[in-house]
Amino acid sequence: MSYEQQAALAQELVNAATEKNLTLRVIAGVATRMSCPSIETHPTLQRDYLDLDFVAPRDDFSALAELMLARGCIAREKTRDSWVYEKEGVVIELCDPVFPFGDLTPRLALAAPTVSLADLLLIKLSRAQMAPKDFQDVVALLLDHRVGRGEGDDQIDRAYIAQLAGRNWELFTALYDNSVLLEQTLDQFLDSEEQQLVWRRIELLQEDLDREPKSFGWMMNQIVRRPAEVPR
Repeated sequence: MSYEQQAALAQELVNAATEKNLTLRVIAGVATRMSCPSIETHPTLQRDYLDLDFVAPRDDFSALAELMLARGCIAREKTRDSWVYEKEGVVIELCDPVFPFGDLTPRLALAAPTVSLADLLLIKLSRAQMAPKDFQDVVALLLDHRVGRGEGDDQIDRAYIAQLAGRNWELFTALYDNSVLLEQTLDQFLDSEEQQLVWRRIELLQEDLDREPKSFGWMMNQIVRRPAEVPR
């Protein structure tokens, strides 16, 4: 199944869920491609999409299963965290919207058919170890979308990201460390002018990460786990 077919299926499923008052949102690679038109014109940001990933409230899983089966999806596996389907060789995974950095359930209404741009970025940039495809997706998100404070069309909410990171040391370190690695790899994906644009957007994220007040638990983690970086 081509990307175009996967995107069409994703939109069809989200629309069908909405008609039944169910919440379904696309995440991961296909969601990024749906949100980033520059991928079409940048071969360095193009990659294969082997699966189609969704999040939905757990209470909606059974009704969504009926919806997927009615559209030719074949049930393959159920685990505690996800229900897995397949259609025309593509794995379709339905997961809880709960990630190490937080529960996205209250935020699913902010955007459609994907989760919000900030959450798309967080899911990628918060990983302990980013794969090459994650770097491609993050670069695309930062190339195509403004970084500002507050939710809005075509904007990544840097204030929301910083607030989460100010209470979560592991999230903060992952975001900061990965953003530094990202800065070092931009020349693999973009020309010099585009690199400067993405670089500035990374700096905006880093500025708010630094400025956001930190919780007591955050400070204790920093003292114990990275004492050399504690201000004197």
